Amino acid sequence: MSTQALLDAPTLGRTETESLEAVILGHLDEQAVIGLDALVILLPDYSWNQIFHAVDRLARCGGITLRRHRSEYTLFSAHYVA
Repeated sequence: MSTQALLDAPTLGRTETESLEAVILGHLDEQAVIGLDALVILLPDYSWNQIFHAVDRLARCGGITLRRHRSEYTLFSAHYVA
C-alpha cells in the first residue's frame, strides 16, 4: 500500500471512536469477559487497528481491564469480579 493511500484512508473522529467504545462496552456488559480476537470478529465494520485503539483508550481511562497472556489479549468488564 502506498504512503499516499495510507494518508487518504479514513480515520475515526472523536464521536466515531466514542461510538465504537460504547459498542465495545455493550458487548462487555453482555459477556463480562471477551478476547480481543473474538471482539474483532463481532465488529466486522471496524478494522483491527480501530478496535485496538478504542480498547486501548478504554483501558487507559479505567473503563475496562485489558490483560495479555502470551499473544492473546482479553478484555474484562470494569464490573467483572475475578
